[in-house]
Order: sequence, then C-alpha cells, then structure tokens
Amino acid sequence: MRYNPFNPQFSPRSDYFIGRIGELHQFEQYLLQTIHGSPMNMSITGNRGMGKTSLLAKMEEIAKNKKCLVFRMSNYESLVKDISELTNYLILGLKNEFYADSSVQKRIMQLGEWATTLKPVVSYGEASLSFEEKKLAAQTILRNNFLAFWKKVQAEYPAIVILIDEAESLERIEGALSFLREVFQRLSHESKYALVLSGKLSFPKRMSESFSPLSRFFPASSLAAFSQEETFSYIEKALKSVNVSADNAVKKKIFEKSEGHPYVLVKICNIIFNELADAEDTLTLKHFEKSRIRVMVDLEKDFFNPMFHPVSPKAKRIALQLLKIGKRKFTFTQAVKTTNMKGRDVAPYIHELVRKGCLNKLERATYEFFHNLFIDFLKKRAAEV
Repeated sequence: MRYNPFNPQFSPRSDYFIGRIGELHQFEQYLLQTIHGSPMNMSITGNRGMGKTSLLAKMEEIAKNKKCLVFRMSNYESLVKDISELTNYLILGLKNEFYADSSVQKRIMQLGEWATTLKPVVSYGEASLSFEEKKLAAQTILRNNFLAFWKKVQAEYPAIVILIDEAESLERIEGALSFLREVFQRLSHESKYALVLSGKLSFPKRMSESFSPLSRFFPASSLAAFSQEETFSYIEKALKSVNVSADNAVKKKIFEKSEGHPYVLVKICNIIFNELADAEDTLTLKHFEKSRIRVMVDLEKDFFNPMFHPVSPKAKRIALQLLKIGKRKFTFTQAVKTTNMKGRDVAPYIHELVRKGCLNKLERATYEFFHNLFIDFLKKRAAEV
C-alpha cells in the first residue's frame, strides 16, 4: 500500500512547493536589506486556503538557511486579546525560540542566563490608564526587550525574522497593527528585525487609495490561484515521490475543477489518489470520475460549510439570492436589483460575504463568487430551503 502524497491538512513538503516566485523574491530582497542593516517588512494577503501558511513555512526555511533566528507566531488567537497580551506573547515566543535553537543549546552556559530577563512584564493591575497610555507603556517594554535581546545575539545571528500567521486576528485588536509598526520602526535604527504579516488582511484594500503609514510599512502581496503550469508541476512533483504519473487529460480536469485554488487542488488530488489501485501507477480520467461525488462531499464538509457557517443568517439569504443573477461575476447594481433591497441596506451583507471569503471584490462595485464549486454548494443549500 502506497502512502498518499497529497495531504490537505498540512503545508506541503518543501520539495513539493511550487509557485510564489514573486513573493519569495521580495522576501529574499527584504531579508538581505535587513541583514545589511536596513530592515524591511511585508505582508501576505489572500483568502482562505490560498497557501499563506505554506508560504510562511517556505520563508522560515529560507531565513533559517541564512542562519537567522526565526519566530513563527500562529494559533495565538485565544491567547492574545489586547496589546499587552501581544507584547507578552512576542517576548516569551522569541525567548523560547532562542532556547529551542540547537546551536544555542550547545553554548547556553557560555551565553549565561541573560535571556531570563526577557519576561512578560506588561501588567496594569488596578491602574486607571487610557488606551494610549497603555499602548505607549507596552511599546516601551517591547522595544526595550527586543533591543536588549538583539544586542546579546547579534554575534550569533545576521537578523531576526518574526512571521505572524493569521494576522487578521491582530487586525481585530484595536491599534495592534499600528502598535507593531511603531515598535519595529523604532527598532530598525538599532537592530535587525524583519516582520512578515500573513492573513486575510483588510487594511491593504482599505488604505490602497490613501498614503497610509501602515501600507507603506507592510507592503502587501496578494496571493493568486496557481496557473495551469504550476498546478501540473505540483501534481507531478507529489506523484513522483511514490512512482506514479498522471495523464495530461486528468491533470487538465483537476486544474479546471480546482481553478488552481491551492486547498481545493490538494483536496481533489488526495481523493483521486485514493481511487488508484495498488497495481496501478497512472492516474487517469477514470479515477477522476470515480471520485467526483466524494470530492464534493468532502469539500462541503471540510471547506465550504466551515466557511459559510459563521456568516450571519441575513448574509446567507443574500448569498442565495445572488445566485439568481446567473453569473459568477456581478455588479453591485445587479445585487441591489436581484435582492430587491436598497443599496445602503444590502451593502453591509455584501461586505460581510467578502470578509468571510465567500465573495471576492474584483474592483469597485464588482464582485464574484470565490469558486465555481462553492456556487454548486450554494445551489444545493438553496434547493434545501
């Protein structure tokens, strides 16, 4: 029995990684700038399942190959609810990453216990402080800790890279992103920290038409779906590891159905591969057809339902009404006419559907359903109503 090389639950192995050439080139340029004393930061945006976490993992690999200290921050939402908790989390996280470095462990006695001074110390107790006063206090604490840390390790590492996944969680905390900008902007004059935000971020679009300090400090790259060539390359690399090939016809069908969406692509490939008998070594359209029903069932269960479930009941009804337009792409005017609502009344629900990833905003007042298979899912929901 062969193992399945397509795993939708985890980021792809490094040797399966494809695409994202522009984003990786930009990261490598910014990392080089940082190493040479001119720190630069960036942000990665994209809808759910577009490969943001996979890209961060690749960036981590690149930075570690350059001998940098890397702290990848993820799964922190329940632990970080305000700026003080964010400060504590960053200080503890960097300290723990340092101690986890195998090369550091060998020299830990030589370095001494100075890292124990990096402690979460942001606590206001019963003090009655304004939001701005708390923010300024946290800025000072984080900046001083990180500057002291850099001065101790600068002989060990050319730079320190902090990768923050699911950064939309921070975007929901009042002042958190501007807090990070202010702290790391000050640090850039005396240390070498590079910061990368990754998530379904809204600030790049909100501020795209303004001269925003946040957008300048975290220039955004928006992840697009894979091209056909990239899709084929991913399929071939994964299959090669188990000595299996795929007909061009089935690769084209996979690309057509997945539309190059990374998660949907991996999920489809995972299910199709399971249709391959032990004696077979080539994926064909036969395997695709046998897996068609399972693909939709699993996508509904693992991807579409979890995405659509948190949407408000009213926005769900709006989404089902928008199906009546009969096109994947539509204008705001068409949405108003189809829902028979005033523009000011329907707009908040359209924006909610965009925030939740159900719709993509293509340009001003123009939208589209994020995937054709998601349209099929909605049609099924509409038939059940």
